[in-house]
Amino acid sequence: MKIKTYQLTLAILVSILGAGIGSAVLAYKLGAEAIKGVSSPDVNPSKKFSTSASQTARPQAFKPVNEKQIIKKVETYIQNQKTKSKAKNEPKKETEPVSSLEKTEATASKNQDLTFNFPLKVQDKKMTLEITKASYQGDSLIFDISLKNEGNQTIQFLYSFLEVQDNQGQILSAITEGLPSEIPANGETFKGTVEIPIALIEKNSKLISLKLTDYPEQKLKLDISNIPISSSEQAIAN
Repeated sequence: MKIKTYQLTLAILVSILGAGIGSAVLAYKLGAEAIKGVSSPDVNPSKKFSTSASQTARPQAFKPVNEKQIIKKVETYIQNQKTKSKAKNEPKKETEPVSSLEKTEATASKNQDLTFNFPLKVQDKKMTLEITKASYQGDSLIFDISLKNEGNQTIQFLYSFLEVQDNQGQILSAITEGLPSEIPANGETFKGTVEIPIALIEKNSKLISLKLTDYPEQKLKLDISNIPISSSEQAIAN
């Protein structure tokens, strides 16, 4: 019995279709076994990362640095360098021998307290700055100062922005010691010193002013003016 051509073709097509279906079923079962135990995340991870990135990239308020203060600091630094260079290049003067009594008197004149009108105090927004004492010690003018915060938030200071100026308008460089950069709002008194080299003080200077503000907000105005230093001429002369 001969098989007709169309019957053979139909049989081949049925065989191919059956093989394809069988392969698909087998592949599905193997794939299901391979990913068994794997589940999709509860949330969309891309959405989570996008939210986190938006929070991190939130812009902060820009707080510019006071240009005037920077210029003053640079001018003071340049002036100090010129003073050091001038002192280095000046020829040493020959002096007569000094007796032990004269040395003792000179040392005493360089270590004396200034008692005019002290203590001096100023307060702004419940922050208090007080100068309790001023004295000449060696080659420096020393102010004993204290800071007290009776407000409701911590105040930060950057003491490089402390402005020291004499009554002739000259900016003087100063070194602070013992004062913390943060003053907590607990009413505690913090003590320290402000040291000014005598070499920077002009002989005709009679008064000095101190100006301090908080950082970076610069909302406080702690200014003490007309601080007497009338003994500076004697200290410099010695």
